[in-house]
Amino acid sequence: MRKIAYLAMDVHARNTVMGDMNGDGKFLGNRCFPTSDDNIANALKMVKAKKKLLVMEAGPLANWVAQTATPFVTEAFISDPRENALIYNSSVKKDKIDTQKLCRLLRLNEFKAVYRPENDQRAIFKAAVQHYNDLRDQLKAIKQKTKAMYRQWGVIDVFTDSVYSTSGRDKFLVQVNQRPILLQLKRLYALMDFTAEMKQDAEKSIKSLGRHYPEIKEFKKIPGIGNAGAHTFDAYIQTPYRFARTSRLWKYCRIGVTDRSSDGKPLGFKRLDKAGIGELKAVSYRAFISTMKSDNEVKRFYLKSLQTTHNHTHARLNTQRKILAVMLSIWKKGQPYRAELFLDSRI
Repeated sequence: MRKIAYLAMDVHARNTVMGDMNGDGKFLGNRCFPTSDDNIANALKMVKAKKKLLVMEAGPLANWVAQTATPFVTEAFISDPRENALIYNSSVKKDKIDTQKLCRLLRLNEFKAVYRPENDQRAIFKAAVQHYNDLRDQLKAIKQKTKAMYRQWGVIDVFTDSVYSTSGRDKFLVQVNQRPILLQLKRLYALMDFTAEMKQDAEKSIKSLGRHYPEIKEFKKIPGIGNAGAHTFDAYIQTPYRFARTSRLWKYCRIGVTDRSSDGKPLGFKRLDKAGIGELKAVSYRAFISTMKSDNEVKRFYLKSLQTTHNHTHARLNTQRKILAVMLSIWKKGQPYRAELFLDSRI
């Protein structure tokens, strides 16, 4: 039995390809099999090694495969495919070739691991929040489509939200003279009402699941952080210990700055890194906008930053970063929220 096996899987809904490399870097070949939990387990059992390391690229099936494989390997990793230039920049791309390259990256430790949920409860909570946000976006799209249809057929004055309400929509419908268009609008209203009802059900679900996480209650004490924002932050971050530095949190939330240079010369301007989760950036932005309407510790931090930077955009981004840093800090330390935290330069 060999000491170590470097394994890589290229997983698809129908079939999976598993590559195997020994400790000396010799590729021992691929094994192909239909994708199922039993087949994955059997393929891993057939590898005889004291230590078995497995890697796969992030995708819809990656978390399930990693959980299925965990009892049969020493450690399972999910890698960020955007960082695997050896694979996606190649002129020849096939599953059996990709697994060999993944094995090589694993052996050299040249891949970037993606965090995966510690348990099913966390994964379910994140899925519930993603479902809620998806319904929110669908409802918004239906409302925009409804207004656009009114204006397309000459009903211009649809500026207020009364066009969406069950009591106010009738005065807009009577202005539509074409019966086929009237029926289309009624179908849109029916879809809107159903989606709004499903959104309310989804909100109840995330509140119920969120009761297991006491930090959410503290998040909601921060000015501008409402129920949806607190649950979204908690669901996506999952654990406060996944970031060694606060700057990595900012990058994950799309408000970190990317700086690229070569031979001491800058390659373009500094800008916000587009990698990360847009929903978390939106949480911090909505919190910032909300706090600007009244006097509070977040607004005072923004005004102080504005005096230092003399730039509204930089001051806003500093404030968004501070909001997220404070949330992470009280979660990691298990402390209650205090307004004085926005004055603490160590956070």
